[in-house]
Amino acid sequence: MPRYHVRNRRLPLRDQGLLELASDDFGTQALLGELVGEPTNPGDRPVWTVPFAQPNAFLALINSLQHRATERDRQALRCRIAYEDETGIDPSPYPEDSSSEAAENDGWLPIGFLFAGVGRDRLADLILNRRFTSHMQPIVRTDGTPVGYEFLLRPLPEQSPFRPAELFDAARESGLHSFLDREARQSAIRLASNHLPAGIKKFINFLPSSLYRPSSCLEDTFRSIKDYGMRPEDFVFEVVETERLDNRRHLLDVFEAYRKEGVRLAMDDVGEQFATLDAMEALRPDYVKLDRKWVTDCHRDPGKMRHIDEVQNRAARFHGVLLAEGVENEGEWRYLSRAGIPLLQGYYFGRPSPVPLPAAVRS
Repeated sequence: MPRYHVRNRRLPLRDQGLLELASDDFGTQALLGELVGEPTNPGDRPVWTVPFAQPNAFLALINSLQHRATERDRQALRCRIAYEDETGIDPSPYPEDSSSEAAENDGWLPIGFLFAGVGRDRLADLILNRRFTSHMQPIVRTDGTPVGYEFLLRPLPEQSPFRPAELFDAARESGLHSFLDREARQSAIRLASNHLPAGIKKFINFLPSSLYRPSSCLEDTFRSIKDYGMRPEDFVFEVVETERLDNRRHLLDVFEAYRKEGVRLAMDDVGEQFATLDAMEALRPDYVKLDRKWVTDCHRDPGKMRHIDEVQNRAARFHGVLLAEGVENEGEWRYLSRAGIPLLQGYYFGRPSPVPLPAAVRS
């Protein structure tokens, strides 16, 4: 018996499944016939069935539909996405989120949720045609010597501008965050292979919620690292700050999948939103990133100093390496250096750039 995709911003679309399309509108049916072919279930209420085994095939169809569909088509078109019922496989890392309008309608949903976009750009088109790149920002020791670079998603120069947070938010709403997250990782890996030598750390953000089965979902990532001749131990994957961290079992499985391949892990923006100190101690990341909220003017704020000391003391219990983000002036740099924070990142040392620029050396 199949399982149907549930519309929920924490549940990603899978790479393999069956897309069903239906409409009672004759004009929309004609569009489906043109783009998909003959219906699988003809009759008074025809249904078009499109199996997909690769994300690009799914994205290409959604992109074509979104490009061609009129507002009337969008209102009339329904979809249902089915997956094989895999015995013993948890259908979701967040089973408490699995109730929705899809369950009430036998899996059928208005197709509009898949037609996500940012500005005038279609999300499916952005992902399918890789209309983005990564910029690199240096991560340095206290004297400004680079030890690594963080890869930050950016639009291509010839493309319409977008804010990365806005792009990922749209992807979550449509369930396409697994596809976007994978392509963002691949973009960073390709760029790293062209610009950064062995021994330099490559920090790459990722969404744990996009990895419904960590080992299989990360196969392409690990294969790319090896195919480009790079060392897994030079990569550090960061849990982004917008991800909820309440399913510890799933997160531990994600961390284990990375660590089995020799990759290091980081928690981004510790002290903010979901990245609590308790979550940090439970997950025991290799790198602990201090949010800029605690770094800005830390040399003048005793409360921030106490918080930094607390994070440092608790991270020391599992040998986590602290990295302070958002360092923007000499006062912050000097205080963090005296406090024993070994790694720093921020405009004071270098801005994100399409190529790895030398960091500013401080003494």
